[in-house]
Amino acid sequence: MLQGTFALFHRALCVDFRLTRTHLFRFLFAVLILFCLMIAHSSSRVMGAAGLYLFSQIIYLNFMFILMAGISFFATAITEEKEEQTIGLLLMAGVNPISLLLGKSLPRLVSALILLSIQFPFTLLAITLGGVTFTQVLATYATLGAFLIGLSNLGLVCSVLCSRSRTASTLVLISLFMYFLGPPLLGWCIDGAVSENWVGANSLIVGGTKSFIELCYESSVLRQLSLILTSGFSESPWGFQFWTNLMAGVLFFLLASLCFNRFALTEVSTDPGRGLVSKKRNRIFSPGRAWMQALAWKDFYFVNGGLGMALIKHICYGVALFSLCAYISYTSRSYSLQEMGLTVFWTMLIVVLIEISLISSRIFHVEVQWKTLVSTAMLPQSMAQIAYAKVFGSMLAVIPAFFYLIIGGLLGIEEMTQDLGMVLAEPGFWLTCIEILFFWHLTALLSTFIKWGALPLAFVLMWVGNMVFFFSMSMVIMGGGGGPDVFEAVTILFTLFLSASIVGSHFMINERLTYLASQ
Repeated sequence: MLQGTFALFHRALCVDFRLTRTHLFRFLFAVLILFCLMIAHSSSRVMGAAGLYLFSQIIYLNFMFILMAGISFFATAITEEKEEQTIGLLLMAGVNPISLLLGKSLPRLVSALILLSIQFPFTLLAITLGGVTFTQVLATYATLGAFLIGLSNLGLVCSVLCSRSRTASTLVLISLFMYFLGPPLLGWCIDGAVSENWVGANSLIVGGTKSFIELCYESSVLRQLSLILTSGFSESPWGFQFWTNLMAGVLFFLLASLCFNRFALTEVSTDPGRGLVSKKRNRIFSPGRAWMQALAWKDFYFVNGGLGMALIKHICYGVALFSLCAYISYTSRSYSLQEMGLTVFWTMLIVVLIEISLISSRIFHVEVQWKTLVSTAMLPQSMAQIAYAKVFGSMLAVIPAFFYLIIGGLLGIEEMTQDLGMVLAEPGFWLTCIEILFFWHLTALLSTFIKWGALPLAFVLMWVGNMVFFFSMSMVIMGGGGGPDVFEAVTILFTLFLSASIVGSHFMINERLTYLASQ
């Protein structure tokens, strides 16, 4: 019985372990940690508790990697079978729902846990650098492991409930926002209601809500990691967060099993979804006639939602910004119009960066996924013209965010222009801008090679590259190889290198799309 239940799981593991890239990725991850250990050992002479600093960097890198995996890797376990319409075939072959869920989710979870386990022997070396104890190392990896199990099963539930991978990833992202930001926001609301005498301070609802918020805080992985990474930690590695995250993983798996027959057997169209684009001829949701730039029209309406999604974004951003400014104005004694403009500007700048990052991960992936590059390449245009037309159509979807960004910039322009000249003269500012552009190009390039997870993979690669760069420069400066002038010179050279890499990525994307169109 167990052999039949775990047959799909066994096959997926065998296929994964036979792939060279799987072992190469784990080996490179271990080499990265060893490299960081060497740097920390060299800097331990001038840095107190170098082991704790190094260990914290590695742990938070793992935390970000787990978050990215939860949004993309774990959230596509069942949806990819829905999109390929193979769930029915698997069930006809005698694979029961439990076996299917185990076979699709457990191999991914085991691969991620193995990636954590291979780091454990190397991170033990951080103990010799000072500031870290064996209890801290063990508790940290127990915390990350429990969070990984809970997040993987959360992604499994979202993958069962949703019909497409993009929707499942969005649902996981919303759930994570509620997990991390929900308790503090709820606590602020309760404190505000009590201070305004809307509810009694000792009422049953307030007491129960505060108890629930405290439990959420205690089960938070971020709170547990910050507690473990403080000096003098001596508590048990198997704390409240560990058991609650494990229980959440079990409950999520049971929920996925109960919802499988209701949601996972829903038929999914083999064509790309129309989204908010209406088939009826109305002025807002209908795409109408194609533009002169037909590919830009197609991507704006059928990939990014068109005017309907733009209108929804415009309203949602406006309501969110109004609520944020109203809350800050309510909680602070003075909140000028310029400060409000700065709040809107920096908030929408983050939103713009996230939107463009998401667009870069799917702008070419949609064509690869639905195998439309062959027919698109038959148009009387070069592949470069096709790619730039798609970029233009996708960037139109960012107009609502840019609208509020400009408004915030105009309101806070006096505050922003005071130090503008000093900021523009810093090489680090231009390096940051070029790195963001390179990140978008890298994400778009990776999306043509891998099926899912181009955005988190690009994020991890950029994180590793920045860590190696700044650690190397720190070692050069501390070793007497130069001062700030040398650092600025190397920063300028690195900026020029990334600029050349951006230009090269254009040619690489063009060659990759041309190759895929010829298959």
